[in-house]
Amino acid sequence: MMRSWLFRWYGWVAAIAAAVVLTCALRSDAWLSVLAPAAAAILGFCYFVQQQKLAETTLFERLFSSFNRRYDDLNGKLADIADQQDTSAGARKVVVDYFNLCAEEYLFYKQGYIHPDVWTAWCRGMLWYLRRHPFKEVWNKEVETESFYGLTIEKIQQGAMHHENTP
Repeated sequence: MMRSWLFRWYGWVAAIAAAVVLTCALRSDAWLSVLAPAAAAILGFCYFVQQQKLAETTLFERLFSSFNRRYDDLNGKLADIADQQDTSAGARKVVVDYFNLCAEEYLFYKQGYIHPDVWTAWCRGMLWYLRRHPFKEVWNKEVETESFYGLTIEKIQQGAMHHENTP
């Protein structure tokens, strides 16, 4: 992800750009007319990246809180379904709601707004449920509708295997 790389290394990018500009400016007769606008552009770049990073961190926090709150609302019902192997229509609706929540998290993960470590934890939770009836049964039926933004069992398994902290 270029965005993650840029957020992590923008200071070095700016320092290298400043060094290149300074070198070129010192070789020019009109070094002051080159240096001032270049310095303004580099400072503007740094400000923009910091603001973008702050905005995306705020968005992540809002998404993370929302997903966790919605999961907390379902958690007790999901545990009851897993313990009792409930296959009633009400239980099926709860399971579908859970999978829709998972698909939404996947959608934001694909867009780069959900941290890979968070996605890994979420995938591990999905796999825990998908090993149990009726979750597996409902998943197999619902995934045929292709209503989960491209989320598949293979993508869940890949996400669950993420091991290292990706910046």
